[in-house]
Amino acid sequence: MHKILNKKKIIVILAIFVVANFLLPKTAFLALDGNLAEQLDPEVARLKGEIDQYQKQLSELDKQRQTYENSIRAKQQEITNLKNQTEILDDSIAKLALEVQQSELEIQKAQLEIENNQLEIKHKENEINGQKDQIGEVVRSIDQSQRGENYLEILILNGNIGNFFKEVNELQVLQQGLVNKLDTLNELKSDLDQKKQSLENRKGLLVKLRDSLNNKNDLLEQDKNVKINILSKSKGQEAEFQKLLAEVKAEQAAINSDIQNLELEARKKLQAKGQLPTDETGFIWPVPSRVVTAYFHDPRYPYRFVFEHPAIDIGKTPQGTPFRAIKSGYVARSKLNGTSYGYILLVHAGGLSSVYGHMSKSYVNEGDYVIQGQVIGLTGGRPGSTGAGNLTTGPHLHLEIRLNGIPVDPLQYLPN
Repeated sequence: MHKILNKKKIIVILAIFVVANFLLPKTAFLALDGNLAEQLDPEVARLKGEIDQYQKQLSELDKQRQTYENSIRAKQQEITNLKNQTEILDDSIAKLALEVQQSELEIQKAQLEIENNQLEIKHKENEINGQKDQIGEVVRSIDQSQRGENYLEILILNGNIGNFFKEVNELQVLQQGLVNKLDTLNELKSDLDQKKQSLENRKGLLVKLRDSLNNKNDLLEQDKNVKINILSKSKGQEAEFQKLLAEVKAEQAAINSDIQNLELEARKKLQAKGQLPTDETGFIWPVPSRVVTAYFHDPRYPYRFVFEHPAIDIGKTPQGTPFRAIKSGYVARSKLNGTSYGYILLVHAGGLSSVYGHMSKSYVNEGDYVIQGQVIGLTGGRPGSTGAGNLTTGPHLHLEIRLNGIPVDPLQYLPN
């Protein structure tokens, strides 16, 4: 009797698989194919269509941006004059406006992708629940078969379908069917985990895109201010522009020479007295912001026609933001004289020094020793303000790091 029940139990369960997978309409088991369910969902189709449209717009904007990029590159090779520089700024402003638009579209596209991922996760969870229900049905059928025959058993045992099952090994087929269902379930769970990870990645991308948009807007405003500043300082006249250009180049050359000489003298004096600054491990950022608006030797620096940018500019620093010593050191220069370029030079151990430019107020004097993290001044950079200098891109902190008197990329030293 036990063997008969086992056989009948096997037949009942196999019949359920056959009926479920071959006899019933597919629409009743959409959970078996999550991709099909997603394809039939009009919301998924709408989202994917909109995502494709955004991608097409982004591709078109990128072509336009590249046109301006090529124009800027060509103009930068021409002779420096007022017309040339204003045209470069106009192209840069137009390019940045496109990049702002691109960032906005990227954000909208990422939001749609997040929404699409959430729908795909919902479908995948439904599919997993469907698979669990089917496995549960198998378990319930086994339990029912052990309590005695039912109408389905009678139908199967006395019908033609029994001839089919005699040609297979009942136990092996049953085991394989269950294994397949469990494998499918595990694959669905793995796919679900991937979709959830993709969702988290998209959310992280969205945060970065929003930061990028803010940065692009800052750069756009910066270039607009640069154009206004140049036209104001030169009064729109080529002769005045060339005069301004000569003055700024001379000022920058003098500052660079001043820094090199002062650092050398300070280091000799400190070494003679045995008073070299403390050498901590690592550096710190001088201000809370880590938004870099101009990089070391940045090719798109708006005043590159005057000098290579030997520093990084740190934005998101409103006029008068306190800044700190990035490393303990000796104050070799603290210069603040009206609207001329204001800066602090600190000499550190290990042949390193740091320069903080566009300072609006100094809290240290030449000959002082400062410790890492000490507030040493206030930021500036607003055109026409104390310490800003003749040419400035607006409020920010100009930060240089030098090794043996030679400017190096500060981002190689500052913590990530």
